[in-house]
Amino acid sequence: MSPLLGQAQDDAKQLPADSSDITVRTVNAETFRELANSREFEYNEIPENPDSLWSRIRAWLFQLIGKIFDSKWASIFIRIAFIGIFVAVLLSVINQILGGKLTTSFTGNKSDKDLSLNITEEKLHQQDYDELLQSALEKNEFKNAVRILYLKALQDLTKAELITWKANKTNSDYLRELSSHPAKSTFSRLTYFYEYVEYGDFEINRDGFQKFRDIYQTMELNT
Repeated sequence: MSPLLGQAQDDAKQLPADSSDITVRTVNAETFRELANSREFEYNEIPENPDSLWSRIRAWLFQLIGKIFDSKWASIFIRIAFIGIFVAVLLSVINQILGGKLTTSFTGNKSDKDLSLNITEEKLHQQDYDELLQSALEKNEFKNAVRILYLKALQDLTKAELITWKANKTNSDYLRELSSHPAKSTFSRLTYFYEYVEYGDFEINRDGFQKFRDIYQTMELNT
């Protein structure tokens, strides 16, 4: 036996016996009944899940979207989509600047904008726009009809000496020449309508053309 173990046994023999009184605590019978009948201690009902079905679906969707965006292929697809949108917007702007000629060069179809506003002053005064307009309407060429009627409006304003027509002038130049004349407001609407159809590649039907003609007739009354 080791000296340390022997000394520990000797110390244990020297400890005095515990002679203190032991007090046993009991629960009052009335208090026990109150606790037993309390609803706070009833565990018969299963507690509800704090997460609703919609919360779980939403969490699942967020996890799914997170996995998709973390994917290498998803990142490549998003980049390609952004590049495609940018190119489409850029081509649309260029097409409008060129007056629709970019679309024509890709499709190989002849543009229906052969009737240009860049005509000579002599032709502007001598052209029979009523006859051209009637022909376009009979063929249901409403886009050409809008262009013809706009040229007729320029012809009317020139004859009334409200504007001075020149081949290199813009529609904005003519609006400035009208200044505060009563015809300016309706001619401004007419110009907006014409440019929307001409340069926005907007397809127009008979009802749309009739609205354009109504604006022209209002301008004609103020000329």
